[in-house]
Amino acid sequence: MNDKSTIIVDNVSKMFLEYGIRGVTMDDIAQRLSISKKTLYTYFEDKKELVKAVVKIINCEIDKDFSSLDKDKFTAIEELFHFHEVHIRMIQTNKPAFIYDLKKYYPDLFSNFEKFKHEMIYNKFVSNLNRGIMEGLYRKDLDVDLITKINIIRLESMMDTHLFSPEEFMSANLCSELFKYIIYGITSDEGRKIVHKKFKIDKN
Repeated sequence: MNDKSTIIVDNVSKMFLEYGIRGVTMDDIAQRLSISKKTLYTYFEDKKELVKAVVKIINCEIDKDFSSLDKDKFTAIEELFHFHEVHIRMIQTNKPAFIYDLKKYYPDLFSNFEKFKHEMIYNKFVSNLNRGIMEGLYRKDLDVDLITKINIIRLESMMDTHLFSPEEFMSANLCSELFKYIIYGITSDEGRKIVHKKFKIDKN
């Protein structure tokens, strides 16, 4: 995309996340950008093209957040804590209206969005688990593929469940408890020493 297209998509992304996709028209976008609708159509032929561009930006941001830690400077456990922090930010900035509209009105784009997210998260966790085993911080008998899929289900089920109130769903405490459930199940005795320090738990 050229500079003008990038400016358009950045603004549209904010509008979609704030008002939902259906709640934003091409007229709204043109007015927000102080351009004519005719000019807008010279960059994007229709609203679906804009939605597609916004989804691509969101995918890039998710990948960037998960990849922002320098692996050479941190252990697998510290990287997993980083993943946890990214997940909390994703939950707390979740925009249900955008996801709902994407799924209902653009099912093909929603399917691609979910596929990218699942594949990216799967690859990140598989790499982390294998690394943790090599470092001696995770259990040697881990079924890497199975544990990764369980973790993805954990992340996804939080988005769909009716068991939690909106306040509970958005709370860092819920994410923290679920994270502890996972990390204590995969770490070795040596790894748990690091986990205790990260959680500031005195085991003496």
